[in-house]
Amino acid sequence: MKKKVAFFNNDAKINLPKVFGDKGVAKIHELCDVYDEVVSNDNFAEHIDKIQDVEVIFSTWGMPVFAQEEADRLPNLKLILYAAGATRDFRFPFVNNGVTVCSATAANAIPVAEYCVSQIVLAATGFFKNIIDCRDSRKMHSHTAHIGRGCYGARVALLGNGTISQLVHGMLEKDYCLDVVVIPSRPEQRTMSLEEAFATSYVVSNHFPDRDDNVHVFNKELFESIPENGTFINTGRGRQVNEDDLIEVCKKRQDLIALLDVQHPEPPVEGSELYSLDNIYLTSHIAGSKNDETCRMADYMIEEFIRWENGEELKYVVAPDQL
Repeated sequence: MKKKVAFFNNDAKINLPKVFGDKGVAKIHELCDVYDEVVSNDNFAEHIDKIQDVEVIFSTWGMPVFAQEEADRLPNLKLILYAAGATRDFRFPFVNNGVTVCSATAANAIPVAEYCVSQIVLAATGFFKNIIDCRDSRKMHSHTAHIGRGCYGARVALLGNGTISQLVHGMLEKDYCLDVVVIPSRPEQRTMSLEEAFATSYVVSNHFPDRDDNVHVFNKELFESIPENGTFINTGRGRQVNEDDLIEVCKKRQDLIALLDVQHPEPPVEGSELYSLDNIYLTSHIAGSKNDETCRMADYMIEEFIRWENGEELKYVVAPDQL
């Protein structure tokens, strides 16, 4: 007998086609007995009596957030398969009830890691500073535009040792002759200090988790210590960077490059000097699953459902330390 499942989402017309697509939805209908309406915060009361037998929820960005008493009204729910990344906004009432929560963080990490590796390699070649110099025809004609030190032996510091950092490390280790050091976000786990990592690394890439103790952890002293012509990359969270400090340092040090895919607030306020400084490059949070890449997150969760139904070990359970 097919398992009873339901889609939960607050913006289903946008998010479900974007992530699951026709192929993913069809596969879930093939495998499961799917409730015929998408459940949201707005219609939960209307549908709750009809979904008492639901054992599995499929969702993605837009997962409804419920109070504990609402989660308690799903007595047979055993598994939530979240085809996206962070689950902190919605998971706790369900975890309290013993529901297993799985996330496609590993799938979402792949395009982030690919993005970071490409930026690290370009930074090592001096690409971003070279672009600035090549706006000056004199530097082009005199062959004095900046050239980086290259990838052979350059030190790269990966800040954080989570899924994305591990993927970046593996890709760099496999294909490039870089000196990669990994700095865990927890100070007690470090074998190298943040100060040493910044002061000795040609490229510094932030992958710290979004915790309150990491707010503004990257400050003026650290940015000032980056070696000449170094690069700071942020695909973690904007609030981890003291942006006023970064702006101050970048104004003084034209050799320093900052690549910010995330900011705080996001996007930066009108008039912020983040927009106007030549050596600060902004992107609009494009390091992540986009377009067809989002379907990989759904595929991971469908595969996880098959493992669960077959009684196999699950790969993408949100671990206790993530809770």
